[in-house]
Amino acid sequence: MIAQATNRILDQFGTPIQKPVAKPQILRKPPPVHASFDAARDSTDMQNYWANADALDADSANSKSVRAKLVQRARYEVGNNGYADGLVQTHANYLMGTGPTLRMRTRNANLNEMVEAAWKQWTKAVQLRRKLWCMAHAKTQDGESFGILRNNPGLRSRVDLDIVLVETEQVQSPKIIPYSVGYIDGIRYDQFGNATFYDVLKFHPGGQFAWSGTEFESIAAKWVLHWFQMRRPGQHRGIPEFRSTLNVGASSRRWREATLAAAETAADYAAIIHTNLTPDGSAEDMAPMNSIDFDKRMMTALPMGWDVSQMKAEHPGTTYEAFHSSQVNEMARPKSIPQNLAMCNSSGYNFASGKLDHGTYFLTIDIEREDCADTVLDPLFERWMERAIPAYGWGFNADIAELHSWDWPYHPIGDPESEANATDKKLKNGSTSLSQVYSEQGLDFEDHIAEMASDYGIPVDEMRAILRKQNFPVVTQTEALAQQQTPQGGQQ
Repeated sequence: MIAQATNRILDQFGTPIQKPVAKPQILRKPPPVHASFDAARDSTDMQNYWANADALDADSANSKSVRAKLVQRARYEVGNNGYADGLVQTHANYLMGTGPTLRMRTRNANLNEMVEAAWKQWTKAVQLRRKLWCMAHAKTQDGESFGILRNNPGLRSRVDLDIVLVETEQVQSPKIIPYSVGYIDGIRYDQFGNATFYDVLKFHPGGQFAWSGTEFESIAAKWVLHWFQMRRPGQHRGIPEFRSTLNVGASSRRWREATLAAAETAADYAAIIHTNLTPDGSAEDMAPMNSIDFDKRMMTALPMGWDVSQMKAEHPGTTYEAFHSSQVNEMARPKSIPQNLAMCNSSGYNFASGKLDHGTYFLTIDIEREDCADTVLDPLFERWMERAIPAYGWGFNADIAELHSWDWPYHPIGDPESEANATDKKLKNGSTSLSQVYSEQGLDFEDHIAEMASDYGIPVDEMRAILRKQNFPVVTQTEALAQQQTPQGGQQ
């Protein structure tokens, strides 16, 4: 009883206060939320627009027939549209330039120099820069490029490894068979999605020897360089990178031809004879669509009731230039190519606009170069090193090939003075190094410092000391100690 009493609250008269009984809460159902995406609606206006949308996977969407049609149309457009041709070539030029340079990164300077020299000699023998440019061009135009590594005994190099380029049509299934697990149109894959073999036709199906049949060879994946832009998970083949703007190029050419045809039609009619009178006999009779020849600077009289006028020069229209510029800009957008590069005309640009546009494009170039290093250069260098070690009699393991990087040609600079000042400031505050600066320009600092020392007739170590004092004028502890030990004024 005491325990129960202590748990009660009493009023001033000692009467227990009853706790209020809580009313049950009524849970109301929240109002329905009517929210959706406009793009998910099946309205009458947009139903036809989304009629071609599908749920196919990457390989089915990029099927053999689809790729064949896109490749044919992309090649046709590049061959007949000057801007499309220029876009593909300009991108290949900026992407490859004079070609990447091998940079060995072992701690043995002599080994680095030896391997780099052998690699450079081999690249000249196989014309690697030229073939890489062709692969970059084919990747942009056709969507993918292939390089087959083969033995070439006639190669003027100790390493007889060569690269044979083939077009996308040669890598395909030799027979008409449906897609199967692990076999996607001429490429066989393991359970992890890694390519194991490539079926390559001996002759191009559109070439003069296509009549010989579907002879092919299965080549191990380690001897095949396959470069394409992978944009979807599970994608195994590439498609033209300007696929989204192929119709833009076609419409641009149609607009140009229509404008030219309209201007020619207007120019063909030197003058038109017309009358505003009714055909009641007040005007002399003339045969409709009748043509009259006349000479230059002649004087003539027209039939009574008739007048003469010329066609108005309405072509090209005032919107022609703006429309044409917009078309070229849209054509170049898939590769982030600035409009002034796409049109090869910077008359409407200022320096700030050009720099901003080029920054986006240079980022695209850097990403694509790294993709090239992963899929083309690194596998190629690994196969080359396996051949070079026994060919040159080097006494180290092929695993040393992993200790390397690639120096690419530097991006063109619009303001060299500002860039040089920025580089000088970074060197002085230690945020960069001379090796990094030279690497960004596609050069080897070790090679150039040796050349500079030779030009000035001094040792390389002395050249390094000069450069260090130029960038870090602070006296080091060793130099300060040497100055303290040196008598001032030549006296003790």
